Amino acid sequence: MRLVIKTQVSDSSIWNAIQPHKTDIIISTSPKTGTTLTQQIVNLIINGNSNFKYLYDLSPWVEENPEIFFGSLENKVNHIDKLPDPRFFKSHLPFDALPYYPEWKYISLLRDGRDIAQSLYNHLRSQDPKYYKDFGSEMAGSFSEFWEKWLKNEEFPGWIFCTLVYKSWWNARHLPNVLLVHYSNLINHKENEIQRIANFLNIEIDSAKMNTILHESSFEYMSNNWEKFQPPGFLPGKFFGNGKNGRWKDLLTPKQIEEYETMACEQLGAALANWLQSAGLLTQFN
Repeated sequence: MRLVIKTQVSDSSIWNAIQPHKTDIIISTSPKTGTTLTQQIVNLIINGNSNFKYLYDLSPWVEENPEIFFGSLENKVNHIDKLPDPRFFKSHLPFDALPYYPEWKYISLLRDGRDIAQSLYNHLRSQDPKYYKDFGSEMAGSFSEFWEKWLKNEEFPGWIFCTLVYKSWWNARHLPNVLLVHYSNLINHKENEIQRIANFLNIEIDSAKMNTILHESSFEYMSNNWEKFQPPGFLPGKFFGNGKNGRWKDLLTPKQIEEYETMACEQLGAALANWLQSAGLLTQFN
């Protein structure tokens, strides 16, 4: 039996309404871990271009409340049924909450929790208040104040949810149809990680296609063409941050940093906690 997860904006049981195709690809991780970037990279590996109006139509977030973009579950399912193969879907679920098929390909992005929190803080502050009034209290105050809520508040989609997602994908990492990608590797060694993803999907890319992927998945291209990638509910052009890691170093106290590192090791295990912090080759931490 699959884990069932329901939040303010999503319901994992929606996956039950999706008719599986053998070539389906799932891109799943906790929020603010490079999901949109990876969706665009997978799109370019498959299709070789950005000839779409909205990425969220081409690669829907399956478990998201269908009323937000589609009006009803029936409309959402009909839209998904008409997508061309191979379909590639967005998810923010643990591996244990998704349907599993040996033919499917699963890609999960992981990132240091401190970078996730910093990115989420900026993300919430870029949302249009008329769409997300409930998050007003979370956007108030400094990042240090936000951090305490993110780290310990069970009512907020923070560290507690990340540990659920990360442990689930970490435990599935040895399956041949599961690929773990560290956000830092994707940013700092992008061409290598693109090739890893292409190899995993069994799709060949030549140098010309690689150059297209590098260009059209660049921060400059995606931020300049933000209308393609930004979902409704954000202030115009404010969906993308700068994508950089380590901004928390001057914002968290030494005590907060030490507390996080201790919690990460205790709750995730030393191997996963060290990989999240250090990136590098996954085989070094298995």
